[in-house]
Amino acid sequence: MESRRTRLRGILAGISSALAVTLLWCMTNIAKAENQEKTHSGGPWVWGASGGALHQFNTNFDDSDAHFSVSRYFTQLSLGYAKDRANSISLSLGLGEANYDFSPAATIGKYSPWGNIRDYRISVPIRYSLSERGNIIVIPGIRSYIEEGSHLDKGRTEGVIAAAGWKFSDRLTLGPGFGWFTELGGGSSVFPIILMDWKITDHIRLSTGRGLAASQGPGLSLDYSLAKNWTIGLTGRYEKTRFALESDRATRGAIGEDRSVPLLLTMGYSPWPMTQFSAVAGVEFAGKLTLEDSTGRTVASSDLEKAAVIGLVFSARF
Repeated sequence: MESRRTRLRGILAGISSALAVTLLWCMTNIAKAENQEKTHSGGPWVWGASGGALHQFNTNFDDSDAHFSVSRYFTQLSLGYAKDRANSISLSLGLGEANYDFSPAATIGKYSPWGNIRDYRISVPIRYSLSERGNIIVIPGIRSYIEEGSHLDKGRTEGVIAAAGWKFSDRLTLGPGFGWFTELGGGSSVFPIILMDWKITDHIRLSTGRGLAASQGPGLSLDYSLAKNWTIGLTGRYEKTRFALESDRATRGAIGEDRSVPLLLTMGYSPWPMTQFSAVAGVEFAGKLTLEDSTGRTVASSDLEKAAVIGLVFSARF
């Protein structure tokens, strides 16, 4: 009973935090901004806020009867200076948490799992117009994922996301990009990005899937406009989060990893321009938890069964 109450408090805290504060100025929102006819009328300074809360229900380990659930939330604020609709720079500060609730018998391999994970981020999104049809977006950033009780520096990584978009027509913006980040355990990772916003019909849009606040990772979204302010959609993405653990004990690794492939249904409502609330629900596939030592060598891993997910997301610019 106490465990259920703890999970419920975690979900409610995440949702209330997400609705109270936040941002996520992401690449696809920049592509979609090219289709807006009007610019922000409040002056060159623009505030952004977004947030979200997602709950993954109990999922079983493939190799045991153990199970776990997790409640995630993320909030972020930004302040930007926009010379015009196509040229801007902003500072974004984010904070999040993933509250894991493992059953007493849960282990990864033969090792004990982790506790709650904290998420801290600083980024500087820069948008530059090459021409009336071409834009560049560059987002350097520093982030730290750590288990509660660990030092911030242990989970720190740095990197940059960059992409160029070309407006081929009023219906299609497309371009290449990449992401580069240092990795916990040494080395770095480089991954390709496709920046896309394709209005297939007046009601159907295919675009690079934007992060759902607490949900992160590259993906693809197909949206359908039901009415002026309502949309439904389907989003698929690949997610991988790596974090520094509290201590490097012999009974547990120094680095944890949680990865999955969520497929989510979304219902969005936009009460006024540049503001949207969304409810999401779906299933996470191909889940896997991994423990690594301080050099990035795998200590143990466990595959997971499918897990149901629900959540709420909010984003706005002022």
